[in-house]
Amino acid sequence: MQKILERILKILIGTTFFIPLLVLPKVYIFPFIVPKIIYFRSLVLLMLGVYLILLFANFAKYRPRFSWLHVSVLAFFSSFLISTFLGVDWYKSFWDSHERMLGAFTIFHYIIYYIIVSSVLHSWDDWKNLLRTFLLAGSVVMFIGLLQRYADPEMLLNRGSERVSATLGNAIYFSGYGLFLFFVGALLAVKDKLKLVKNQMFSFEASWFWFEVLAALLGFWGIFLGGTRGALVAWLLAIIILSLVYFFTLKEQKKLKQIVSLFFLSMLTIFGVLFINRNTEFVQNLPTVGRLFSTDISNTNTRVMAWGVALDAWQEKPIFGWGPNNYYYAFNKYYRPEFLQYGFTETWFDNAHSVIMNTLAVQGVVGIVLYVSMFLLASWLLIKKYREGNLDVHILAFSLAFLWAHFISVATVFDNPTSYLYFFFFLAMVNFLTENKREENLTKNYKQISIGISVLVSVFILILLYSTNINPARANKATLRAIQNLTSGKAFEADYELALKTPSPHIDDIRNDISRFFTEVITQIFKDTKIKDKWAVAENFYNLAVNNLEENLKIHPNDIRVSLQLSQLKLIGASATQDVKLLQESEKILEDALLLSPKRQQIQYLLSNVKQQLQKPEEAEQLLRDSISNDPLIANGWQQLESLYKAMGENEKAKALHEEAVEKGISF
Repeated sequence: MQKILERILKILIGTTFFIPLLVLPKVYIFPFIVPKIIYFRSLVLLMLGVYLILLFANFAKYRPRFSWLHVSVLAFFSSFLISTFLGVDWYKSFWDSHERMLGAFTIFHYIIYYIIVSSVLHSWDDWKNLLRTFLLAGSVVMFIGLLQRYADPEMLLNRGSERVSATLGNAIYFSGYGLFLFFVGALLAVKDKLKLVKNQMFSFEASWFWFEVLAALLGFWGIFLGGTRGALVAWLLAIIILSLVYFFTLKEQKKLKQIVSLFFLSMLTIFGVLFINRNTEFVQNLPTVGRLFSTDISNTNTRVMAWGVALDAWQEKPIFGWGPNNYYYAFNKYYRPEFLQYGFTETWFDNAHSVIMNTLAVQGVVGIVLYVSMFLLASWLLIKKYREGNLDVHILAFSLAFLWAHFISVATVFDNPTSYLYFFFFLAMVNFLTENKREENLTKNYKQISIGISVLVSVFILILLYSTNINPARANKATLRAIQNLTSGKAFEADYELALKTPSPHIDDIRNDISRFFTEVITQIFKDTKIKDKWAVAENFYNLAVNNLEENLKIHPNDIRVSLQLSQLKLIGASATQDVKLLQESEKILEDALLLSPKRQQIQYLLSNVKQQLQKPEEAEQLLRDSISNDPLIANGWQQLESLYKAMGENEKAKALHEEAVEKGISF
């Protein structure tokens, strides 16, 4: 029975590698994220149930052993939890949003996953089989990416983009996934090729060798298909690390050292030539390479500016930060008006687009030190094991190469459900490779598996499954159905009520999403010339949306997106009912929002409009003057102030302002 349960556990671990393939656009809101997290957490809970039963049966064999890598991983998660409850919005830190779902609750599942994988796999054959399973799943993802690029650019919501995302929903995720696939395939291919040469025979292993080579090549091409510059830089640095490790370890093998040196120099020459000719059409059109060589790393790049905001925010909360997933609040407070020069879409950041800078802002110096320590400690343990003569040089080289490739790749992007999956699996493998071998008799403490214990564990896991995964999934699905029916003019009430009543930690997202569509419906009603009594038709939608947003402000009082949405609804209501009280309520909401993000032009523009309607022209004028003072290069503030002067009958002021703006190079 013990062997059967262990085999089931290994199958469940292997099944997690197919999670990245899940995309259910007709079932879930955020179809690239929600199903992956729901099914991954469910699989981890099933793994936990089997693992607990195995612990009761043979604690000596399956218990987690002390290791410094365990300490490092648990210390990082502890800092994550501390920052969660000391941060600005613990609810968002703990649960996160539907769009990402990487709050402390989900991260805890990755930690459980890491502990179980570390404790159950006791032989290299187990790891090799699971790595091959990963290659199978990863190759399918890469193949779908190839189809998107060369067969159907619209496939799986790719929307014709040249940068493909396959089943991952983001080209950044795709390139990072390809990076790991490349190193896993290359490592296994090198190991199997050496075995084939040694045995001078071709067999079942030979077919695996060619598949591993193919998977590595697919992963390599995936870096370019995703078009992510950070992943390409990471791969290049990893190749340097790989070359250096072989150069300094293969002391007696001069021919191999010469091959490594030649390969390194060839790579250096190729990229040197490409860099020199970076402005040519040929280089500019090379996938990823062209984007890399045309990268703007000045402080005018919005991502670099977002890193600057992270530094500003860190200085306010340097020890434990603002709380995981709370960069959004820090960004609002330290928002720089220059962001609007690149369009309104570049004025909203909920992540610093760098794991390093984001972790610094949301987890402080404690979090970033513990995060980096996982990489440093894993590297030190690998090198130490090799020096003791207990680690293969190829495993050392490829492990170090990927470890730091991953670090570099996420330094300019952000983690996601798939990257966490292969990162924690990789750390578990490093722990296996570097742990002290178990010498005790692992079968001496075996106990008969108790039916009572098995039933209790099963009930416990089923309760967790239902409450933490099945219910949130039901609520998410009901939300999508309600939105689909709402936008198509069908009855939405039943699904809407089900979405609100079904227990889900993402009730705030559900309210926000549905209220956004309520607002769109209201807007369409007021545009429809066939509807006579528009307010009578729109009032129910209006009340539902307002109630939802007011409830969300109770949970997230600092969320200015909710404030803006609510204030705009109040303005619609004021316009429809001529109720001055609604205008005043909108004014108060916007004034509070402006305190949270003092230099955000969107709030200044909207609040100025409200002040104008409330017959407060001086205050409206000052708001627009402030927006111009914050960044004189933004035309919107000049235009709105000119319109305000004209509405006030101050035509001379309007004319003078217009001339001043033109002199400053403003294009109206």
